[in-house]
Amino acid sequence: HYEKNRRTMSSGDLILLDMGAEYHGYTADITRTLPVNGTFNDEQAKIYDLVRLAQEAGFKACLSGNDFKAPHRASLEVIQKGLMELGIIKDKVDARKYFPHGTSHNLGLDVHDTGDNDSLKAGQIITVEPGIYIEGYGAVRIEDDVLVTETGCINLSAALPRDPDEIESWMARISKQ
Repeated sequence: HYEKNRRTMSSGDLILLDMGAEYHGYTADITRTLPVNGTFNDEQAKIYDLVRLAQEAGFKACLSGNDFKAPHRASLEVIQKGLMELGIIKDKVDARKYFPHGTSHNLGLDVHDTGDNDSLKAGQIITVEPGIYIEGYGAVRIEDDVLVTETGCINLSAALPRDPDEIESWMARISKQ
């Protein structure tokens, strides 16, 4: 997705890892944001928690029969409210400056698979990937792949840490290796 990745990372930076994978002809697409030094600072933690709450709202909207954009609307509402509470925006429409993309896309034979984007259907696999991008600060995005069911969704990439404490613990373990 990116043209240049040449900047040296420094302690205090965040690194956004956007990864696609293919297995037996089917694809996956996940994103994690990690603190380069292993620990989120206070500002990073606030933005990360806001994105995680937005993703949780998006998960709850992944119900068979819901409009395809229901996860996006749910995530956007959380981000709008959170950015206002943090004093980053004054009007909820300004949230689009910091969250400029949709929340979901279909997965299947392609990472951005085509499909019916009218309503969610049981058996459909989509991403839920809210993000906040602040110029000069960096980006926080969390993306998981979910299976839509009649009663909600199943997070197919749930084995990867999303909780900031889990991420910091994992980073501490791998830095000792």
